[in-house]
Amino acid sequence: MPESLSDRDRRIDRQTRDMAQQAKLDSDLESMVPPRWRASTVIVVLLIVATLVAMLVSIFF
Repeated sequence: MPESLSDRDRRIDRQTRDMAQQAKLDSDLESMVPPRWRASTVIVVLLIVATLVAMLVSIFF
């Protein structure tokens, strides 16, 4: 797991893995469910928000 994840994020990822294992959604007990988000996701979201703000500014000003 990336070091940038907070304890809350790690706990949620652990819960997600545990639920997948209990529901037998994974092929073996050692498989990992990917993290909820990673740095690239944050960058993409910030770029989308910046684009939307720029569009709103260009419409109103």
